[in-house]
Amino acid sequence: MILESKTTFETNNSSTANNIYRTLEPELETLVSERSSVELLANGTKLELKIRSNDIISMRAALNTWLRLIKISYEVFNSFDQIH
Repeated sequence: MILESKTTFETNNSSTANNIYRTLEPELETLVSERSSVELLANGTKLELKIRSNDIISMRAALNTWLRLIKISYEVFNSFDQIH
């Protein structure tokens, strides 16, 4: 059975969404797993995260990883915007 998760994140502006995407783009290439696949897209002010997995354990691991990466990236760019 294939599990699929689709999550959309709304950012303050398209610049933030694009910066987060560019920051995490290298991770898409390095976090390769036989048990799950990840797709991240920037679409205007939104980031779209799609995860497909063969089992619930790898789905949980991929979700935890990517939700944390996106959250940290958003917090960094958001705090940078507040300074400037």
